[in-house]
Amino acid sequence: MRKFIPILEKIPEVELPLKEPSFNEKLKWTAVVLILYFIMGTIDIYTAGAQIPPIFQFWQTVTASKIGTLITLGIGPIVTAGIIMQLLVGSGIIQMDLSIPENRALFQGFQKLLSIVLSFVEAALFVGAGAFGPLPLALTLLVIIQIAIGSIILIYLDEIVSKYGIGSGIGLFIAAGVSQTIFVGTFGPEGYLWRFLSSLLQGSPNIEFIAPIIGTIIVFLMVVYAECLRVEIPLAHGRIKGAVAKYPIKFIYVSNIPVILAAALFANIQLWGLALYRAGFPILGNYVNGVPVSGIAYYLSTPYGLSNVLADPIHAIIYLIAMIIACIFFGIFWVETTGLDPKSMAKRISSLGMAIKGFRRSEKAIEQRLRRYIPALTIMSSAFVGFLAGIANFIGALGGGTGVLLTVSIVYRMYEQLIKDKIDELHPIISKILKG
Repeated sequence: MRKFIPILEKIPEVELPLKEPSFNEKLKWTAVVLILYFIMGTIDIYTAGAQIPPIFQFWQTVTASKIGTLITLGIGPIVTAGIIMQLLVGSGIIQMDLSIPENRALFQGFQKLLSIVLSFVEAALFVGAGAFGPLPLALTLLVIIQIAIGSIILIYLDEIVSKYGIGSGIGLFIAAGVSQTIFVGTFGPEGYLWRFLSSLLQGSPNIEFIAPIIGTIIVFLMVVYAECLRVEIPLAHGRIKGAVAKYPIKFIYVSNIPVILAAALFANIQLWGLALYRAGFPILGNYVNGVPVSGIAYYLSTPYGLSNVLADPIHAIIYLIAMIIACIFFGIFWVETTGLDPKSMAKRISSLGMAIKGFRRSEKAIEQRLRRYIPALTIMSSAFVGFLAGIANFIGALGGGTGVLLTVSIVYRMYEQLIKDKIDELHPIISKILKG
């Protein structure tokens, strides 16, 4: 991969801030990026009036996209590049020790390059899959370029949020898109709430109208409860006598990343399957009116709503098992490649001058204690979020079960980050002491 370094150095990037942005600056940059994202979602690409089939709606929830606008691809290329890079490194095809900072920087740089390339590839796939109907060659190229440019802009907006804002652009865009869907679906002119109240006033309440709202609330409560669960390891400060602390390891240790990657992988299979089917190669399955009816594409498509689950329970079971397995795989790999493994976390804790309470100060002792919890929590939490995402889809939660799960988790993590940044700004002395 080092042969690509000259190319990576020529790719424009958002410079790191010279100093840590203040709390208000982070809020400002996050708000600016969010506004730009919504504006891009209102700018239609030029398609000479071509109509977009509704079957492409499956792409929108997971990728924070809006078909037919500059954010048609959403975060699809970014997430897909991450999946490909994880598979290449995890399978050993690319030999790279990501615990070394230089290698990690190279990994991220190549992932960015791949994201830009995939912006054009996935734009071509969309057009080839019939998202805009039959188009003349010149208009086809124009549509592909418009979609790809919009996706590349999102790549850099994500980078701005990561370096100057709160959380990540990927999470911000997903939360914004799904929140908008939930609000409109509940309180819009044709929202489920008004339709249920109307049926109630007519004396024949329709449970189907209120079920999506109840499902959304159930998912919300379950995710918030799970986010509060944690294991606390007692620590003692080696430099300040009597100073003790607790290192919390959350039950949902890998956050929502496994679900994002798994859902994006399934969405890509739908897209590739449709493109291949239209090209005369139904390798991933057959389609009827753009909807998969057999093969891998069918069994990895989301059976949304109880009616679809009851119509084909085998499909629902296979989908749920596949979601759980994919989440576990991505969860384990994410921990290993992002410095969340026991060894990296032990080194981080030790660098702060902390030690396991009751043990002598030793990085090895910390690592051994963390190995009791982190691997098990990684598997359990990844399986849990995969299971919850699948069940939420079956219930028919507004914004899609996966979308609601991601949104609640993302907003909760952003809230925690806001509190942390505010405390760091208000109590810099305490922050410096803890950092050693």
